[in-house]
Amino acid sequence: MSYTITNGYATLAEYKAWIAVRGLSGGVGTDTSDDDVLSELIEVVSRFFDQETGCIFYKESADATRYYTPISTISAKIDNMASVTSVSVDYEGLRSYTALTVDVDYELLPYNASLTGKPYNELAIIPTLSSKYFPLVTKGLKVVGKAGYPSVPKDIHGAVMATVQSFNANRAGQTNAGKITVTSGGIVIRPEDVPTWALEVIKHYRNRT
Repeated sequence: MSYTITNGYATLAEYKAWIAVRGLSGGVGTDTSDDDVLSELIEVVSRFFDQETGCIFYKESADATRYYTPISTISAKIDNMASVTSVSVDYEGLRSYTALTVDVDYELLPYNASLTGKPYNELAIIPTLSSKYFPLVTKGLKVVGKAGYPSVPKDIHGAVMATVQSFNANRAGQTNAGKITVTSGGIVIRPEDVPTWALEVIKHYRNRT
């Protein structure tokens, strides 16, 4: 196999095991001739889920710096973050940032995110411990960390595999919809081919962004 899945929400081995258990393998479990196409399909479907939900469900491999303009001095919504390395604020709007200390100046919300495999998506000042605040200026808040989820949610994992199977079945002519096109230039996904359950999963995460 030469195609390497990047930030996929399932592996090729997981997909093959999943369809074999469901009695849908049709020889795919041991046949490797289609591995490149299946791997590409897993990645394309994973990116489709990103696009449709407005989220990424993998954890970025390196810290990145993000800026926000707070609308409250005591709380600030941020992107889904698998981990946060540092938080700082620009009180004067001069792009000069003062570092804040976690659990002294601010805390990460939701409180139990790390226990439930969910990302942090909000910062809150601790007024009983600190005099710091979020300045209401453009790019007043700087957050450094890794965006995404700590690990791929199980419902996303399952929905991606179900969607891959739907598209792969269409590609193989196992349905009469014929709504997937696989060419040497790539894979074209049409949303009407996404299974109903997978659409519900997408809707669930879309409504939380």
